[in-house]
Amino acid sequence: MAGVITVILMLSFIGIWIWLWDRRHVKKFDALARLPMEDREDT
Repeated sequence: MAGVITVILMLSFIGIWIWLWDRRHVKKFDALARLPMEDREDT
């Protein structure tokens, strides 16, 4: 049973990793990563 849970968790991790590195998400995450560095006029 522990082996099955390990495989399920490993596949979940790999699935999330692939989803995050999808080109659409990489562009979105790059934009969000630059957000704190941008100047704001209202502060």
